Amino acid sequence: MLPDPGVPQNTGSSAAGFEAQTIKAIALQIAEQATVAAAAHLLVRTLSRVLDAPIAILSRDQEGWRLEAHALPDSSAETALTRITAPIHGPDPVDAIEDESGSAWSAVALGSLSDRDWAVLLPGQSSTWASRPGFEQLIETVGGSLSHVANAERADYADRLHRRLHALSLRLARENDPCRLYRIVLDALASQVMARTGALAIFNPDDHTLRISATLGYPAAIVEHLRIQPGEGLIGSVFESGKAIIGHAGRHGPKRLRYRTDSYMVLPVLAGTRPLAVIALTDRTDERRFDARDFTAARLMAATAAPAFSREGLRTQLASLTELATVDAVTGLFNRRYFETRLEAEAERARRQRQDLALLLIDIDDFKRVNDTRGHLEGDRILRDVADLLRAGVRIFDICARYGGEEFVIVMPGATETVARQVAERIRIKIERSFGHDSPPVTVSIGVGMLTGHRTADELIDVADRALIAAKKAGKNLVMTATPDHS
Repeated sequence: MLPDPGVPQNTGSSAAGFEAQTIKAIALQIAEQATVAAAAHLLVRTLSRVLDAPIAILSRDQEGWRLEAHALPDSSAETALTRITAPIHGPDPVDAIEDESGSAWSAVALGSLSDRDWAVLLPGQSSTWASRPGFEQLIETVGGSLSHVANAERADYADRLHRRLHALSLRLARENDPCRLYRIVLDALASQVMARTGALAIFNPDDHTLRISATLGYPAAIVEHLRIQPGEGLIGSVFESGKAIIGHAGRHGPKRLRYRTDSYMVLPVLAGTRPLAVIALTDRTDERRFDARDFTAARLMAATAAPAFSREGLRTQLASLTELATVDAVTGLFNRRYFETRLEAEAERARRQRQDLALLLIDIDDFKRVNDTRGHLEGDRILRDVADLLRAGVRIFDICARYGGEEFVIVMPGATETVARQVAERIRIKIERSFGHDSPPVTVSIGVGMLTGHRTADELIDVADRALIAAKKAGKNLVMTATPDHS
């Protein structure tokens, strides 16, 4: 509680002045507050009692004037706030406005605190207040106390922000799941600036659009279908320009119905000058507008997150390049280059561990006739369908690949000749039943080869190929196993 100022009861009257003891007591009480907001609320209660007048504390940033705290019985403060037209700078009082009843109000500058100009709004003419002994000292002293609180709060805020940035960096460095990474970044920024609602949009180079990958305050299902073009709306515009925006509805567009306030921030996540993503935040939990401090903190956190986004983008690109290098574009099976590499490795492992290794070489019978009859597009569809049946017909650790043209190959680590032949026969029957009624029908011939102690990987392919040729000569739509004659 504020100590008794020890001044006469008529201290609040317009004729009385302000004693040094009273001013000092007020200043000390204000200076003990932890935040400028708390100090402002205490100041209006104290000054309203000491001055015996309704007052308000105002602040101004790039968005304009706003009410910080007041001790007014009605809506006079809001009315006064909307009618301030004169700048409030320096120590001199300013007769700013009249309210709707024609009563005069004076705005007296308290100084610049936390990147904002502050003022106390008083009823009556400024000359009336200025004539009171000690008034200017009172305003100067409480302004200094507010400045002290603001400096301490700024230092504390900077320290907490530094710790949060460090913690965010550590978390992102350990996170490999992109969905969790996006969630961590959005939650961290929203928590820092007390945003209730937010969204994070990631640029997808495949279709050159932005997609909402994380949301806060509303279900992701509402926006998961959206594809935002660069330059489209606030998110697209920020992505295209690479420049962050802080604003409110009326400056950059109408207020959205699902938002509680009209204040928002939209920030790019940049790798150098190249945008990777966009983060949009709105609805501070205290329903005030975002300020310059919020904007600076959010930009620092977005910059801290940028390396993780770059890393994720590189990982995605690497995965795409790896897939292009190892996967056949038509069938989705591994390609021949990958198959040959894996076969060498599996053959070496089978010899080292003295395990069986089987190889199935599969060829679609009379595929040229299928292409000539149905066309190449239909031929590609059949290749894909056969590939799907091969994948479904083998064990989870078997390796399916397109060997070339209409030929496929399956590597079966640990499979005996009996198991390999059973799998091959099951595949042959499945394909015959799936395409047997087509015109012309689609069937396959399969050659089975087994790795022996003296065979190399190339020789294993060769014996399976000879078995396949034997199956073709025997009438097609057959499974043949390599025999000593085929070896």
